Amino acid sequence: MKNLITFILTAIICIVVSFNSIAQEDSTSTSATAQDSAIISYFNNLSNMHIGYYGTTQKCEAYDVYAFKYHKNWFLIVSARGNLSFMHINAPVEGKRISYPSKFFIEGIARSYATGYTKLKTKKRNVVDMDIYGYYKFNKRGRKVMKGMLLLEYPFVKEGFLWWKIDTEEAKAIVEEKVAEEVEVKSLKLETIKPEINENIPIEKK
Repeated sequence: MKNLITFILTAIICIVVSFNSIAQEDSTSTSATAQDSAIISYFNNLSNMHIGYYGTTQKCEAYDVYAFKYHKNWFLIVSARGNLSFMHINAPVEGKRISYPSKFFIEGIARSYATGYTKLKTKKRNVVDMDIYGYYKFNKRGRKVMKGMLLLEYPFVKEGFLWWKIDTEEAKAIVEEKVAEEVEVKSLKLETIKPEINENIPIEKK
């Protein structure tokens, strides 16, 4: 079982890293590039950050994992081949332990780190079968930031004692919408997007 989980996790990291590489090559969005640069800048190019885990993909490509913890949430930043990938462990998505947060959400974590709202904990924790040696937690102000960020990232979460369970179909629709907005790949068929035109409205010539 342990080997199976390790294999699945490694496969996920490989897919995410490869997908990010394709997206980076194919994307023509200036704002996306600027946001990537901002995230790296807030993390100070990862130069002074503590690496919680060193790993190797099935293709023998090394990757580093930087971990942030907020209550039961784990946010993993995977650095491989100069690309960054983001994973949210124990996200409030029913039946889905691993999800992929938006860049806006990760930028919030990065800004919290740059502002000093995080602190390094030199403890060992096991996260999806990875032994994380050292991770970042949020201080009082950082926890306030994270609470607001989670509410923005997952606005469909139910409140009350069942707040950690959401409607899976609604979550899927929102995630698909975010992916469509943030990533443009060559395989996207623009002809499938048809605007609605009201033919009854006359067009005034100027």
